[in-house]
Amino acid sequence: MSCDCRLRLLAEFRNHALFDEGVEAARNACVAGAPLASAAITASAWYSNPLTGAGALRECLRRLLAIGCDVAAFRAAFAPAVHPETRDPNFSPGFGFVAAQQAQSLLSVAAKLGACPAIASGESRLQFYLDQRAELGAPCQELNQAGLAALVFADHGMTLDQAEAQFLIFRVEVALEQAARARQEGVGAFPFFSDEYVYEGKLPPPHELDLVSLMREVGLD
Repeated sequence: MSCDCRLRLLAEFRNHALFDEGVEAARNACVAGAPLASAAITASAWYSNPLTGAGALRECLRRLLAIGCDVAAFRAAFAPAVHPETRDPNFSPGFGFVAAQQAQSLLSVAAKLGACPAIASGESRLQFYLDQRAELGAPCQELNQAGLAALVFADHGMTLDQAEAQFLIFRVEVALEQAARARQEGVGAFPFFSDEYVYEGKLPPPHELDLVSLMREVGLD
């Protein structure tokens, strides 16, 4: 993968519009002054999730490398199915599980990166996706971060292991940057303490703390 394309993809992951739960987890870990290692651990855990993390990236890339640029093969390879681990319905690796607004932002990023020349083959899978997106079926309309990375990595002949490592480095690097910023600004500037939150529903009735009963429930009596 060329350095230029690597920097372009990493730069796009720094776009606030693409921030996700991994960035939020990293911020939460360090906002009260915890070391950045805490952010690295929490972000890595999120980016290893099977639906939008490294697992989805690997499976998306594996299918992309197997089918090449063919609409019928793409539709067959990415037909939605129940995820074997999480049992989520309509799973298609690299697609879905992303808010509509962010999916649109990712599509805009994909269009910007589409001009990046493929060096592993004469066919760009990213450009194919952009050109044929309307024909690829509903499940593949909502590109997520793992899918974007898989399309770029496929164009540059990366193996599954190489792609997984690069994806995690990219995502955790951005999360660490945001965690360091949150730690520097402190809890006083953290959005949770300044934004107005409105919770629906009724509060449960107040109860007195029964310490003896609680200790008995956890086996400390």
